[in-house]
Amino acid sequence: MSDAPLGSVSLLLLGMCFGAMLAMAAAMLRAPRPATRWIGVAFYLSSGLFAFKLWEDSTGILPNEIAFVIAMLANSAVGWFWLLTIALFEDAKRLRPAMYAAPALLALSALLAYIAGSPGSQIIGTMSSIAHAGLAIHAVSIVLRSWKDDLVESRRRLRGPFVIAVALYILSLSGFDLWDRVGELPAWYPMLNAAMFAAVALAGALVFLDPRSDIFGAAEPEQARTAQHAPANVMKATAAQLAGTDRATQADLDRLDRVMKIDMVWREEGLTIASLAVRVNMPEAQLRRLINDQLGYRNFPSFVNGHRIRAAKDRLADPHEARTSISAIAFDIGFASLGPFNRAFKEETGQSPSEWRRQALNQPVAVSKAG
Repeated sequence: MSDAPLGSVSLLLLGMCFGAMLAMAAAMLRAPRPATRWIGVAFYLSSGLFAFKLWEDSTGILPNEIAFVIAMLANSAVGWFWLLTIALFEDAKRLRPAMYAAPALLALSALLAYIAGSPGSQIIGTMSSIAHAGLAIHAVSIVLRSWKDDLVESRRRLRGPFVIAVALYILSLSGFDLWDRVGELPAWYPMLNAAMFAAVALAGALVFLDPRSDIFGAAEPEQARTAQHAPANVMKATAAQLAGTDRATQADLDRLDRVMKIDMVWREEGLTIASLAVRVNMPEAQLRRLINDQLGYRNFPSFVNGHRIRAAKDRLADPHEARTSISAIAFDIGFASLGPFNRAFKEETGQSPSEWRRQALNQPVAVSKAG
């Protein structure tokens, strides 16, 4: 095959990638959770600009200033990918503002490289490539770490492989970018890059063009909200009413309820979905479906922590435990350290444990509403 047809095919593939990314950005506007919605839009738009940048690198038809702005925004795509992975796999309702520094700094690095010129741009570009690789590796670690606790079967089947494929593509880009800085890239690289990008875009279209709630999560599942805030003595009946369960499913819920409420297995440090399945005498896959479908939880830690946080709120509001340290309460209800307890508590209540205790002890009426 001659060079001209090879270039035409790669440009065609990049054009297809650009269109696919815009379509997926539009699809993400239907995602229920705001965190995934807007981060997903930013990721796919910046990825579309990356496809356009590759196309512009081959054609050179745009003025330098416009091409630079596109390249700067495209350079932030890996940062948005990292944030999207956190939002998707950690079911984060909101992300800490400092985390948005990742895409911002990557865009800034492109600006600094443009201003610095050679050899400063080479150093900044190398650091940016290393940062891309680091974020991609961390994204893969998030997927692998949360996989065993994921209760959403569609997410376990589809999104993990897709995110890993994107991360591997980013790593390959970083490797070729570093190669380009120390030598000359082979002539076949643009075609390979376009083909890999097209494959990832196609996989993304299959997974994300329909951002269903079972993959992306409802804004606030009714079952989970009820399970988290209902008094302990009515939780079982409420869950059964909301779910409209049959007798077999209700029996499974009763068994799970006894183990969690009476045996209080949630106090065991390091409790896993596998060990809980043994305790309730149920296949692990069946237990995952039960907790997800009937109680609305999307990952196992949030299910266990829901019980722990309710117990913590009761103890923090008890005047007789006013002198018990927060760390002692955290260890007693199953947290291995104070940091995870503080984060889980604030995620549930919007307050730190010390703030909640102070308010609860000073305002007894508010305690009954919060509990």
